[in-house]
Amino acid sequence: MAIATLTPTDDDPASHADELVTFDEAALLFQQIGRPEFDGRLSVVKRKLQRWADQDGLATVRRGRALMVSFSDLLEAHARRHPGPTR
Repeated sequence: MAIATLTPTDDDPASHADELVTFDEAALLFQQIGRPEFDGRLSVVKRKLQRWADQDGLATVRRGRALMVSFSDLLEAHARRHPGPTR
């Protein structure tokens, strides 16, 4: 008897299921960092993160009415746009 298992790939949104956040949650988390690119109203930061997700083609998952995205993917999108200092 054969048993089939699902192995998520890096492109599979389910592979990031343990770190999915809504754009509202992500905006709150990024605002807590205190970086100048996240100053301003929550709605402005949320739209910025949604724009990054669209521009970078990040995988999103709909859970009920909420649209969710991998927080790690958003961190990588931030790193591409605002690289840290080099040594």
